[in-house]
Amino acid sequence: MASAKTLDAVAWPLERAGEAMEALARAARLPLPNPLPVLSHAIPADPSRVGEWLDSVAHALGLELAPLYTRHGEVEIALGRAVPALVEMTTARGPAVIALARLSSSGRTARIIAPDETQHEVPLSSLTVAAQARVEWHQGPVTDRFLDRAGLREPQRTLARRALLGAQLANTHLFAARGLRLPPGARPVNHLRALRVRRRLLMLLLLQVALQGCLLSSWWLIGRGAFEGQLDRGWLWAWALMALTMVPLQAALAWSQGSLAMELSALLRKQLLAGALALPVDEARRGGIGEYVGRTFESAGMEQMALTGSFTSLLAVIDLVLAASVMVTGPARWYGLAALGGFCFVLAVLVARQSLLFRAWTEARVVMTHALIERMIGHRTRLAQEQPERWHQEEDHELAHYAEASARWDAASARVLTLARRGFLPVAILATLPGVFAGASTARIAVGVGAALLATRALGSLTVGALALIGARVLFRGVRPILEATMRGTGGAPRTSPLPPDVPPPKSQALLEVRELVFRHEGAPRAVLEGASLVVRAGERVLLEGPSGSGKSTFASILTGLRVQGSGLLLLGGLDLATWTMAGWGAQIASAPQFHENHVVSGTLAMNLLLGRAWPPSNEDLNSARALCEELGLGELLTRMPAGLMQVVGESGWQLSHGEQSRVFVARALLQRASVVVLDEAFGALDPITMRKVMACVEARAPTLIVIAHP
Repeated sequence: MASAKTLDAVAWPLERAGEAMEALARAARLPLPNPLPVLSHAIPADPSRVGEWLDSVAHALGLELAPLYTRHGEVEIALGRAVPALVEMTTARGPAVIALARLSSSGRTARIIAPDETQHEVPLSSLTVAAQARVEWHQGPVTDRFLDRAGLREPQRTLARRALLGAQLANTHLFAARGLRLPPGARPVNHLRALRVRRRLLMLLLLQVALQGCLLSSWWLIGRGAFEGQLDRGWLWAWALMALTMVPLQAALAWSQGSLAMELSALLRKQLLAGALALPVDEARRGGIGEYVGRTFESAGMEQMALTGSFTSLLAVIDLVLAASVMVTGPARWYGLAALGGFCFVLAVLVARQSLLFRAWTEARVVMTHALIERMIGHRTRLAQEQPERWHQEEDHELAHYAEASARWDAASARVLTLARRGFLPVAILATLPGVFAGASTARIAVGVGAALLATRALGSLTVGALALIGARVLFRGVRPILEATMRGTGGAPRTSPLPPDVPPPKSQALLEVRELVFRHEGAPRAVLEGASLVVRAGERVLLEGPSGSGKSTFASILTGLRVQGSGLLLLGGLDLATWTMAGWGAQIASAPQFHENHVVSGTLAMNLLLGRAWPPSNEDLNSARALCEELGLGELLTRMPAGLMQVVGESGWQLSHGEQSRVFVARALLQRASVVVLDEAFGALDPITMRKVMACVEARAPTLIVIAHP
């Protein structure tokens, strides 16, 4: 009870969740808009839409909330991965949130931000208990009665209760927290600032300088002792001490570089995923499957090359600067610096030439991958239409072109790397000879030799890093459209997005309004839609008919936000798409596209039905899905399935017929609880009796309905 009272004191009322997000963002050094927007304090009456309201508030702050689902027994581990986060709980005053800023180094204590923005330390176990209590409402009283009869006292009672509930709810999933983070489309500089890249790069620089300083000092010690005949035990101990000092420095450098590389890699992958999902429909369709497989390979290669090349080049530049500064003080003096500069210029010219060879090799590989995938998909057609002696002519030509481009790239890279790793050392020795003949001291000669070796190693590493960066730059061309889609889809200035209304507007007010809509596909000579207008009021049922190619499906995709209109006005509840944001608009309009544009995902039937709701589903969600399936005539299908709603369907599971898939698509749209439901030729695969049953269900359940069909 003590921990519960402590959490009650530091919990934010749910209506102040926006202020809690502000405090968390400042504590985590996440950028906030200036000036700060006016945040909504109006909690929706429907508890199931609290999540949508919290998402809209986070978007107004230029942030996003990442839901974190986990098992009952893994809440404490999950909370550690979510920081900074909002943890929902129920207090004596009603629903509230806990602003979890960070965990202690031991992981046992949580730093909490209170409503007065003071920070408090509370046991992480108390937060865990508060999160687990959200699913213990059914089993908790039963367990308490059992413990009362057993007569256990504290602290044994608390331990026994936790063990019993943990065993009973071990496989029960729950919603643990909402992690606060930047959206993928935020400015890259903000992402880097959130990762504290500047400070971590400075740490890398300092570690590298210290490491190379120890290396040069060890060369000075061993060289002076050897050349001057003073290699006694003291000199050896000093050299050993320098060598041992390099071990922890090298370990710290590797750990710092690896952790930063992993976080940057995760950031890049999130942006690529967000961009792939935000690609316009027409742009996504323009390329074949082979092209997108090639883009996947390019994105993975670009990520590896960019990170490897950046870190390798950065550390190599530090080594090169240190080597040049030491070389000036050595016997080579300015001759060595001039030799190093000239050698670097020659290498730069050769490395720049490599970009042309790498581009040719990449283009040959992408063409070959695209063609291979497309031929695999159309293999049966080729068998039927092409003569057997011509099946492999194009493949042989593409392989020969690829092998030739690959051989040129490999040969040129080998020459450049060999020159970088072996060419400078003899040049540096020649530059040192005048100083040696002039009578330089043995200590300076030893330091000069160490600087030459360090410069040689740095040049080799710098060349490897430069080649990797050139490759990343070439591969970036294929990935660039996806990253640009990320900025278009989730970027822009944050704004307050309205919450889906609990009460529909009056019928006198237009719920959905389209005025003089014009849409033209890119490169098309004429518009598909020109001057299209439509007014739909809440509760209306609208039928849109037209011949094939008249733009019905295009119009539906614009209504649902999948396409952006070329010109005209599109309003939902009096607000345009930019004001709603894609997430808010999508929560208001649900659709079942044409059959060839919809898919049964490989997973459980429940997951396919409840894609528009939170996951894992609640008992209420599952009951709603089951009842809707009964109304749509899928009850017999559920009876046949051994696992019912939890039966795996799709490519690797239970195969659904054409008509069953169509009804799953309709059910998926209805279960999203949207204000407007758009069905695009959703009844074509149904027989007349089933279609009447489905139509009756849709009419009864859809708040506002738009049906698109052939005349």
